[in-house]
Amino acid sequence: MKRKLSSWSKSVKKAMIDRDMESVDVANKFGWTRQYTSAIINGRVYHAEPVMRISQFFGLDIPSENATLAKGYAENEL
Repeated sequence: MKRKLSSWSKSVKKAMIDRDMESVDVANKFGWTRQYTSAIINGRVYHAEPVMRISQFFGLDIPSENATLAKGYAENEL
């Protein structure tokens, strides 16, 4: 089943495209693995600090807790 991306995830991906960046570039910037960075950006996991750091880096509003999770991953949707 395909998950629906959150608006935050879509905004991050658009910002990455605008800067010609891939998830590995973001991972290297913050010292994270590509897999972890991809999981955060695609909404498979939520951790407040990485979401805040990515949001600040791309100049995006910091979303509320779990607002970055893809539809189907939020606790009340499981």
